[in-house]
Amino acid sequence: MKIEFTTSLLPPKAILITCSSHENRCTGLVARMTGWKPTEAVIFHYDDTNPKREQNHRAIEGTLQSVAVKTTTLQFVERNAVKGLHDNMKSLHKTLRNHKDDAIVLDISVLTKRHLLMMLRWLDDEGLMDRLFIVYSEPGDYNVSKYIPLSFGLSLLQHIPGFSACPDLSRALHMVLFLGYEGDRALAVYEHLQPIQTTLVIPYPPYKEDWIGKTENLNSDLIAVVGEGQIVRVDSIDPDKTQEALTTILGDGSKRGQYAKVICPLGTKPQTLGIYNYVRNCADPPALIYASPLRHNHDFFSSGIGKTWILKETI
Repeated sequence: MKIEFTTSLLPPKAILITCSSHENRCTGLVARMTGWKPTEAVIFHYDDTNPKREQNHRAIEGTLQSVAVKTTTLQFVERNAVKGLHDNMKSLHKTLRNHKDDAIVLDISVLTKRHLLMMLRWLDDEGLMDRLFIVYSEPGDYNVSKYIPLSFGLSLLQHIPGFSACPDLSRALHMVLFLGYEGDRALAVYEHLQPIQTTLVIPYPPYKEDWIGKTENLNSDLIAVVGEGQIVRVDSIDPDKTQEALTTILGDGSKRGQYAKVICPLGTKPQTLGIYNYVRNCADPPALIYASPLRHNHDFFSSGIGKTWILKETI
């Protein structure tokens, strides 16, 4: 689902879990929640030093504290995501236990995809998916040129903890590679895994009409190798469309398939949510892999705050 955000749609009693970032859109939900306030708030704070992150973190804290919301900051060590999540479990358990009848509003706008998938798995394992309400703020724009990607190279390819550890090597490999503005990072994943079959997923329609073609341009080398016939275009915002597309591409996962399957989520956060929704229902699930870049292109990150969407409602 994707519903354009209004505060009237937020659950009246809810814990807010959000994250600060150097991207301005991390403040999108908090800036737009006039008339609604959470019973308590948790803010994830990543360990990389960035003055813009600190400024935005203070802005989120200040807005919440101005309406008398108790706020807890949890430090998250992104370079060691398993330890980062493990170290936060005690505090999260306590907050959720103190508000066991409240909904959980999770703002996924700037969570890293690895952190997002691990959080969803943990919430699912704790039996909290029925209480979960998910929101997402688009970037206002990406300061990315036709030829310069958002990251460079590949430093590490690893399986995301909490999911299938590796594809079954007795079967040929089918990789579904969700593409963004990463360029040679995506090509490096393909060259490293050398799958027998590859499906490239491009966000379409993108967030903005004038972004049409950017993903293709920044991944032109990979597309030339794999072939345009292997491209599938999937809505950039609606996670249900991603889940439906994966069912078409890989099957419903209810029985063992011809191929071992692996998914690499380099696309949008809403698509990553759709990937999780697909994987959680599979009896023969694909492996999920995270491709760490050699370095980020900090001069070409997002700016501004676009639309805010509701991607999941509480039951």
